[in-house]
Amino acid sequence: MNNKSGHYLYLKGRQIKAEYHPQIIEAYQNNPFIEAIPPRISQDQLYQLLYSVPRYTGDLSQLDDEERVELVQQIKPNYWQPLVSHFERYRNLYTMIKIGYQSRNPMSPIYQRELSIGLDEILSAGTNAFGENLAGNIQTAQQMADIGLSGMGKSKSYERVLSLIPQVIHHTKYKSDYLACKQVLWLHIECPSNKSVGALCRNFYFAVDKLLGTSYYDDLAEKDGRAEILAKRMSKVAGQINLGVLVIDEIQRIHKGHSGGEDKMIDFITELTNSIGIPIVMIGTFKALYLFKNSLANTRRGIPDGYAENITDRMKDGLEWELFIQGLWDLQYTKTFTPLTPELKAAMYYHTLGIPDFAVKLFMHIQCHSILYEERESITMEMLERVASKTFRLVQPIFERIRGGEDIDPAEYEDLKPDWIAFKKYIMDAQHRITIDGELSEEHKLILIQHNRKALIEQLCAFAMKMGTASEKALVFAEQIELDNRNVHVDIELLYSLIAEKVLANKESATEVQIEPTIQERSRRTRSKANNPLEPDDIRFISYEANKQKITTDESLRLAGLVAEYDEFV
Repeated sequence: MNNKSGHYLYLKGRQIKAEYHPQIIEAYQNNPFIEAIPPRISQDQLYQLLYSVPRYTGDLSQLDDEERVELVQQIKPNYWQPLVSHFERYRNLYTMIKIGYQSRNPMSPIYQRELSIGLDEILSAGTNAFGENLAGNIQTAQQMADIGLSGMGKSKSYERVLSLIPQVIHHTKYKSDYLACKQVLWLHIECPSNKSVGALCRNFYFAVDKLLGTSYYDDLAEKDGRAEILAKRMSKVAGQINLGVLVIDEIQRIHKGHSGGEDKMIDFITELTNSIGIPIVMIGTFKALYLFKNSLANTRRGIPDGYAENITDRMKDGLEWELFIQGLWDLQYTKTFTPLTPELKAAMYYHTLGIPDFAVKLFMHIQCHSILYEERESITMEMLERVASKTFRLVQPIFERIRGGEDIDPAEYEDLKPDWIAFKKYIMDAQHRITIDGELSEEHKLILIQHNRKALIEQLCAFAMKMGTASEKALVFAEQIELDNRNVHVDIELLYSLIAEKVLANKESATEVQIEPTIQERSRRTRSKANNPLEPDDIRFISYEANKQKITTDESLRLAGLVAEYDEFV
């Protein structure tokens, strides 16, 4: 349930009494905060629980036009088609909550030590080089950013997934021990529109008060302070309510100008995770990428080891789009039912670019137009095109340019697609896990391929240079070997052998074209060789010995240790 009070937005779930469930993972056992979490639901169960359509069992022919238009208006708030990405979000949340509680076991001595030291002291001391806080505890909390296109249903999917997990668990007794406390499994808040970190903190306190009947807002909301001080206060409250995961929606509203810079914003978010161990999920549009681009891609400063990003683009014209549009198309309230033909499906994708929110709006507008203005009340291609041109007249010019692959100023459409040049570099530089869904995933695959090709060429080039080849020639050889073997699965050792052969062949070719030396030169070289024999690790000496011993160049190089093992650069 999404609640709004004044300008503070938060999500409110259900509360239950603690029931403890056995755990198969040893690290989870004898931890009441973990054992009290209800068992994980299966993928089929999640689909059944999340699937939603407007319900009407009466006779449509008995309804007038306005009543059927009212039914059409129910499609947007009530139609929900579960997708694979929704189960992945549920799995990530469920796992993050459990792992986050792993370092916060109320029955463990180290937890009691933290209580005796006090949260204020622990927060002030921070963590040492090994990640230990003042009590010697190493937090297991993770962070995740879910960044993507507006209209893809990110926020709504998190609201629905969180509704499957109880929000508050009331403990009274664990086994034979007294345990009177409240455990808030999740808290979902929206980033306020006034864009400041302080306002985000006030939203957090307000949501906690409404959920538990506390007075944190009155006590802490009006206190000022730097970002790190604000984070410590929030962390203290999160620790007191035993928070499992904090979900911050619309994170792109945090403006670096108001927050004191993107680095301070990252420090603020990271402090919440590192100090007491609160897992955090940040949800935002492509505008939020600036929060992570510099601080996370280019440095490892303060980034939790469990940090990950999920980047969602518009749907691909594939199985998920097929499921979504077919389920949507069945919700017709016109007098004549129109089957979904391949032409109509292709037109819907073309005009909406695979964005679910746009598809729902277009389908609703088509039906309303058909009911109010068409005599036969059927959906035709001509009517779809006409309604689409009116419904999306403001965005169609940008859609056309995106379809045509034009370069557009990112400021024009940063909620539709990120600046691809900067985004491409961000993905290639990132050292944390990034998952990409939708149309961008195809471009992401190309980036990974390019990244792997670049790394392979660098390895081959370095190997050729070790064999005495000039850097320019080594790069040419490496690029040629990579190109010749690009579409076949070849062992890395074979590639090293191929480039070694190429280097040796080049040296032999260069020797053959040399001018025949004079008698004096031959005599001088003979004396030079006698005075300066080849070193045993010289590639020429190794090749010479290989010919004498009747073995291949590859075998001789391997015996000399110049051919690396297959997993050396993996």
